[in-house]
Amino acid sequence: MVRLGPSASNNQPWRAVKDHKGLHFYLKRNAGYNKIFGGMDLQKVDMGIAMCHFELAAEESGLDGGWSEVADYPGSLPERTSYIISWIK
Repeated sequence: MVRLGPSASNNQPWRAVKDHKGLHFYLKRNAGYNKIFGGMDLQKVDMGIAMCHFELAAEESGLDGGWSEVADYPGSLPERTSYIISWIK
């Protein structure tokens, strides 16, 4: 649902990585994209939209878990990418 859902700026800046601990969400900022409206960072709004779609789909599917920051992330990340949060069972 995250991939299929819309985003505020239509840039889908999120990335998700699954491993043995859970599903980890990252914000991959688009080069040259710096839209801030009324003090709001639209790429962070996009992250919230993606997280909402994921959580609603997880709830509907009966997927156990919840949001949590994982202490040993982010590790090595590509340029303009930052760890946001993880869905942990």
